[in-house]
Amino acid sequence: MKLNGGEYPVIYAMSDIHGCMEELKKQMEYVDLSGENRIVFLGDYIDYGDCSCQVLQYIWELQKQYGDEKIIVLKGNHEQMFLEWIDDYGNPYSDGTEYDFTFNDWLRTDFEYGANTISTFVSESQMDFLNQISRTSSLETVSKEAVQMILSAHKELIDWIRRMPSYFETDRQIFVHAGVDEEAGEYWMWGTSDDILLGKFPASKGKFYKTIVAGHVGTGTRDLANNRTYHDIYYDGESHYYIDGSVYKGGKFLLLGYDEADGTYYQIEHGRKIPVKKFEEYR
Repeated sequence: MKLNGGEYPVIYAMSDIHGCMEELKKQMEYVDLSGENRIVFLGDYIDYGDCSCQVLQYIWELQKQYGDEKIIVLKGNHEQMFLEWIDDYGNPYSDGTEYDFTFNDWLRTDFEYGANTISTFVSESQMDFLNQISRTSSLETVSKEAVQMILSAHKELIDWIRRMPSYFETDRQIFVHAGVDEEAGEYWMWGTSDDILLGKFPASKGKFYKTIVAGHVGTGTRDLANNRTYHDIYYDGESHYYIDGSVYKGGKFLLLGYDEADGTYYQIEHGRKIPVKKFEEYR
């Protein structure tokens, strides 16, 4: 379905897919990639949902088809944690002690969600083996086995994840997973570490010299709205649009559109354009 209806390009944005493949495909039905239109994915493609590897493969193939100027794929903190886990336990000279606490917690969380992430990167028989050794072996042992399986089957995909940039900038916007160091003003690019780009918390509000489009807001925009039933795009009325609708917790998978002709932002629901207003105006 084409929603643009004009000659001017549109920038779409999605964030925090978290392994929800069906929801991703449904939203892509409303994305018009003709002409100069493009889409920015803001990170957190993996964890929690049932299709982490499939989501990555889908977006990777999309980028191969249309090119990296039309399909912009940014890194999120979950991809970064995944890479650091792989690097630590895939390094034959490492004993895993540097990241024991952080990434054993990550692996433990994945197992608590039914090993939803790891199981999408390995075969069924390999997953059976990992489950078996997890009953008697340490998380370090399970990690090393799992990493070798993943690297053996998906090295090119992992290399693609490594190459993902941390932000995408236009004349008017900064697209990023979490946020930037806004105190640095126009020098944010030099003052912002990857920790902030991928994991800034809490989310900023207020005036900035460019519009920030981000995800990564706790359990979704409901936290910013202080309303457990709110899962729409959150606009602070100044310079910030947050598009994490906590889809994996029963919320929404949000699709933002920006019309470069008139500078308007809208939320796309079932093919309808809904202008994004300041949150208080929704109430």
